[in-house]
Amino acid sequence: MEDRVSVVRERARQAGIDCLFLIPSANLYYFAGLEMGLSERSTVLVIPSEGETIIVAPELEALKVKQIARADQVLSYKDEQGPLQAMRDALSSVKGRSFAFEYRSMRLQEFEVIRSVVGDFQYSDAAPLFASLRMTKDAREMANMAKACTMVEAGMESALRAIRPDVSELDVQLAIEHDLRALGAGGPIRMSVASGPRSGLAHNGTGTRVIAEGDLVWVDLMVSHEGYWADITRTFVVGSISPELQQVYQVVLEAQQAAREKAKPGMSGRDIDAIARGIIESRGFGEYFTHRTGHGLGLEIHEEPYIVASNDMPLEAGMTFTIEPGIYLPGKGGVRIEDDVVLVPGGARSLTNFRRNLLTQKSRYVI
Repeated sequence: MEDRVSVVRERARQAGIDCLFLIPSANLYYFAGLEMGLSERSTVLVIPSEGETIIVAPELEALKVKQIARADQVLSYKDEQGPLQAMRDALSSVKGRSFAFEYRSMRLQEFEVIRSVVGDFQYSDAAPLFASLRMTKDAREMANMAKACTMVEAGMESALRAIRPDVSELDVQLAIEHDLRALGAGGPIRMSVASGPRSGLAHNGTGTRVIAEGDLVWVDLMVSHEGYWADITRTFVVGSISPELQQVYQVVLEAQQAAREKAKPGMSGRDIDAIARGIIESRGFGEYFTHRTGHGLGLEIHEEPYIVASNDMPLEAGMTFTIEPGIYLPGKGGVRIEDDVVLVPGGARSLTNFRRNLLTQKSRYVI
C-alpha cells in the first residue's frame, strides 16, 4: 500500500495536483486497507502530493481505523462537532488548491466540508491516476481472485444440482447461497437467476418464476474473497429447447471461445469486443447482443478495462476482465456465457473453467 501511495503521489505531482481525497470505496481499500460503507458520518482519506497521509474519521470509528488502516495519521471528530475542524487540521499543511476526487463516488457532503475549509479550489477527476494501477493485478491480488473463482465454480456445481422443473428461480438462488456458505464463503455473494422468457432480458434479477421443461436458465454469480471478486455466468438447459434457441446457444459458445482464445496483450477492448460481436453478427443475431463483451474485474465487479468498442487502450499482461457475450431473444429466452480471464504474455488465461456447453442430449451433458 505504501508503494501504491508513492506511485499515485508521483502521478499527482506530474499532473499538477496538490491533494487527493478518497471516501469509502474500492480505492479507499486499495490505498489504505480500509473497507467500510458510506454513512451520514464522513470518512475521508487525504493524500497530499507532499506530506503525511491522513484519515478524517468519526470518533466511534477511530479505533478501528487506527488498527486497520494504513495512514500516517487519523484525525477524529465527535458527532456534535462534525468533521470541519478535523478536515481543517488535515489540510493545514497543503499549500496549493488543485484537488482531485473520484467523480463516481465523491459526495457533495464531503466536497462542501473541504470547500468550507479552503474556500475556492480547482478540481479534477482522480480516476486516471488510479486506473492503470488497479487494472494490473499483483500476485496477492491474483491469489484472492483465484480463491473467489474457486467459489463461483462451486456455486455453478450447486446450480447444476438445483435447476430442475417445478423449482423456482429463488429456490435455486437460495440453494447456491446455502452451499457456498457451507463451503466457507465469508464475503459478499451477488446473484441473478433468470429462466424461460425472463432469461431474454440481459439484466433480469432473480424472481419467483417456476422453472419448466424447455427453459433456458442463466445464473450470473459473483463472489468476493478478501475484497476481490469473481464473476461467472452459465446458461443451463432444462429438457429440450427449440432449434432456434439451440442455435443461439451454439453461437454464443463459439463467440465466447473465440474471444477467450484470441485475447492477448497489445489488443484493445475494441479488438476483443469485435471478435465476439463479429461472430454473433455474422449469424444474424447482432441486434440481440445488447451489451459490451466484458468489463474489468477486481476490487469492483465492474471496473476498467472495459471490453467495448469505445476502448482503444492497448491492454497489458496482468489485467483481469470478463468475456461474456450473450444473445437475448425477447419473450423466448437468452444465453450468456461468462468467464474471468487474466492476460499473460502471448495470450489470456481463463480463471474460471466450469463447463461451458450445457446443452443436453438424451439427458446427458455435452462438455
